[in-house]
Amino acid sequence: MLKLTSKQKREVYSVTNLILHLAIFIILLLTLNSCTQADELPTANCGTIATVRDLHGLDGCGFVFELENGTRLEPYIPASNSVAEQPSPLVNFTLTDGQRVSIQYKERNDISSICMVGPIVEITCINKFNTNKD
Repeated sequence: MLKLTSKQKREVYSVTNLILHLAIFIILLLTLNSCTQADELPTANCGTIATVRDLHGLDGCGFVFELENGTRLEPYIPASNSVAEQPSPLVNFTLTDGQRVSIQYKERNDISSICMVGPIVEITCINKFNTNKD
């Protein structure tokens, strides 16, 4: 069996302690970095990319969402009669013609429209879609 002096034991302990602290630091850094990226994803992307189209020139139409396959979606904004009801994300979102957005929606078959350019949908999530990679 190898006998170590007390000075050698302290050096081995110091190196072991340094390696342990370095490993903990790297694991912590990787964990914090991955949490930050995962938290950013849902807010940046609602799932479906669309272009806002201004159809105010057509009877009963307003802004619609045009999907990449050409399908147009008519947004429905529910009247908020109850304080407990969640307001539509469109209430505080400014739409402009040609704007690219990321949306999530639920199709509403219980509502009819005068515009009739596509299915009526209730928007549950909307964010600006930035095509530039910074």
